[in-house]
Amino acid sequence: MSIFNQAQTQRRKTNSDDNLIPLINIVFLLLIFFMIAGKIEQIQDAGLTLPENSQTKPAVAQPITLQLSKDNEIHLNNEVVNFEELPNALTQLLQEHPANIAVRADKQVTYQDLDKVLDTLRAAGFSTINLFTLTTEAS
Repeated sequence: MSIFNQAQTQRRKTNSDDNLIPLINIVFLLLIFFMIAGKIEQIQDAGLTLPENSQTKPAVAQPITLQLSKDNEIHLNNEVVNFEELPNALTQLLQEHPANIAVRADKQVTYQDLDKVLDTLRAAGFSTINLFTLTTEAS
C-alpha cells in the first residue's frame, strides 16, 4: 500500500506543477504588457543648470497649405492660384519643401472639385496629403 500512496502523491505533485505553468505564463505576459504600456515620466529638474547650446536652431520648413474655398478659389500658401497654374506652382514648391501638404476645403466644395485638386497633388509628387476637418463633440 505504501508504494501505491507514493505513486499517487507523486502524480498529484506533477499535476499541480502542470497547472501552475499557464498561470506563470499569464503573470509574465501581464508583466511585459505593463512594462511596455506603462507611463514613462520625464526626469525631474533636480536643480541642475544645463549648459547652453551656441549653435542656431535649424530652420523649420513651414508646411505647404492649400485651401479650397466654396467658390473653387485655390489659395496655395495664402496666395491665390488658378487651377491651370496649380501644377507649375506645386512643382516649384515641391523643390523647396518636403513632399507633404495640408489641404483645407470648404464643406460646400463638391467632391469632384476636391478630387481634381487631389489628383493634381498626387501627379505633382506629393507623398503625404493631410485633409483637415472639424471634429464635433459627441453627446
